[in-house]
This record gives sequence, structure tokens and C-alpha cells, in this order.
Amino acid sequence: MEQHLLPLSAALAWFALACAPRPSGARIAESPEAPGGTALSSGSGDGVDGRELVPASATSGGTASAVTGQGATATASSNPTTAPDPASYGFPKDTLILHVGDSFAGSLGVPLGKRFKAAGMRTVLEFETASYVPTWASNKELPRYIDKYRPSLVIVTLGANEVELTNPEQRAGAVRRLVGKLGGRPCVWVIPPLWKPDTGIFKVIRENSAPCRVLESDTIVRNLELRKDKIHPSDDAREVWADAVLAWLARERAGTDERPWELRAAP
Repeated sequence: MEQHLLPLSAALAWFALACAPRPSGARIAESPEAPGGTALSSGSGDGVDGRELVPASATSGGTASAVTGQGATATASSNPTTAPDPASYGFPKDTLILHVGDSFAGSLGVPLGKRFKAAGMRTVLEFETASYVPTWASNKELPRYIDKYRPSLVIVTLGANEVELTNPEQRAGAVRRLVGKLGGRPCVWVIPPLWKPDTGIFKVIRENSAPCRVLESDTIVRNLELRKDKIHPSDDAREVWADAVLAWLARERAGTDERPWELRAAP
């Protein structure tokens, strides 16, 4: 998985913003870091355009609890069991998965992309820190990514920066427009683990994102360790999260030859 380092000028600008006091309700602007400490802004994935792309991060020391069964949840543990080999899930090889979103997409996308690659698939991770649903619904980047990569599955991780909206219903149209830009492809909207109660944005996403499936991470992981910002999962917790998402996808995939990443209808 390829990731692009921020230019020096952008990195300095980000550092200045990160060090400044945040007003109440300020957007989340953490630049996700790989376990090695590399600051990331956006990236694109494994084997695209003939390149062999390797993630900047290696798997950290923590592993994940195995997740089995429809209602299973994983927890961060000091003595976790080994997660299943990604190749054991029987995912459709040589398919391409596009993952887009905000800093939480970066948090999940790096370890999840490593697992997809281990299962014989290609991935593209494109994320913008501190981005919003309307940003992706209105910009030209998302249609460009869809046209360029023609993914078999799209994963969207957005909404974390909108948990404090006083009128979250205003995002309903943007959610529908974003989903409409995916061209009818199989898709799943991953709601990140919540570090605080939201004012309703995720309810709006659930009610307006069809035909995408919605995966609420708090239903498959809990008690994840957080970084010092008390918002984003720690490096070890990201591995737990990625294993749980991978297991959920394995349970919910009902692919066909024409649509190998078709997901089951929502219960």
C-alpha cells in the first residue's frame, strides 16, 4: 500500500495547526501515524498501475482476538489470541478494494490493507485528515478514484468530524450524493469506534446510505485503547479493529461471479 508523505511546507503548516489550541467543536485533525511514526496524509494501494506497493508500517507487536459468529466482538487484550490467517477467509483474489475517508480511514486502512494484500487482493487507500461527508460528496476526487481504479468494493469511513453537529440531519443529502457517486458498486460505510456520544450523525448515515451496508464498529470491537489524543485507536488497537472488520466482511460477503464483493442484505 503506497502512502504519500506530506510536503515539508504542508507538514510545517499542519504542525502549527496541531499545536494551536482547539476551540470547542473543532474538527479532528490528527495525521494518522504508522507504527513507525511516519505521518501520513493520503495513499493508494497494492499493485495498482503495475507497481509493487509496500505499506510504510509493519504490524505492531499487538495481535487481535479471533472474531467468530454474527454477534462476536473483539477487545484489546494484554494476552490476545491469534487472529485467523486472512487467506483462510476465501476472499475473491485479484479484486481491488477502494477505501476512502478521514483520519479514521487512515487508522483502519493501513492494517486492513495489509490483510487484504495477504489474502491476494489489491487495495487503494485515499484519505484526507479532518475531512467531512459534504467534502467527499461534492469534490471531484471520489468519481476520479472510482473511474481510475474501478473497485469491486468501496469502504467509506467518514463522519467522525461531525459528531458534534447541532443539526446532523443537514448531512442527509450529502450522504446520499456520496453513495450515488459509487456507481452502484458493493460498499460498506464503517462507523468508527466512538470516543464520545454523537449528536445523531451516524443515525443519519444509517438512514441514508443504502444500498451500502453500514458497519458500526462498536458492535464488533469495544474497549479499544486510544492514543494520547483520546480519540483515535492506538497502534495495537488498530490491528484489533482491522481483524474484526475483516471477519465481518467474511461473514457478510455473498458474492457472485459478476459481483464478487456483493454483501448480504442488511438484517
